[in-house]
Amino acid sequence: MSAPTPHSQQFYGVTSLLAAHPDMRRLKRRTAATHLHGNKLWGSAYLLMDYLQENPLPLGSRVLELGCGWGLASIYCAKYQQAAVTALDADPAVFPYLSLLAEHNQVTINTLTADFTAFSTEELGAYDIIIASDICFWDEMSETLFNLIDRAVNAGVKQIIIADPHRPPFIDVAEACIDEFFAELLPREVTTNRRHRGSILLIENA
Repeated sequence: MSAPTPHSQQFYGVTSLLAAHPDMRRLKRRTAATHLHGNKLWGSAYLLMDYLQENPLPLGSRVLELGCGWGLASIYCAKYQQAAVTALDADPAVFPYLSLLAEHNQVTINTLTADFTAFSTEELGAYDIIIASDICFWDEMSETLFNLIDRAVNAGVKQIIIADPHRPPFIDVAEACIDEFFAELLPREVTTNRRHRGSILLIENA
């Protein structure tokens, strides 16, 4: 794993690259711009990693990360949770960034370009764990995310773990999941180079 440098940082054992890092500068020059807010790292990934550090996944878990962006949580699960990880995003332009960070962290991540809202029950059933962070930021996403969670529960996904900094659409989803699936909403706060506050939505499907 890459050691921290003046142009990189490391939290929870995962190295990320700052904009001034030579590899990041080269990548930005030769790749298309990202869309759907996939142009940077999002802080709730650290809430998710902090939770998983205290609550490890079963060894060998098949993990799907929804709306992965640059994939820090996917990298953490592959590196420290010995998981087989598929990182999914609707924007293929995020994957060169994910691949670069995976290379610096010496892990391999499977990637999949798709809109997670269209994932079928059968497709979701191929995974043991679903993780996500910062994926419910528009009001219209609440219903589609809840419907996906419903399909995942019906598919037998064992755990669904979603981190968010308490955006109103996420809270709407969390409240519906508490009523429907006996979910838990677990407040969490971590400090990296700045403070991150939010909650983990945890659904355990016995």
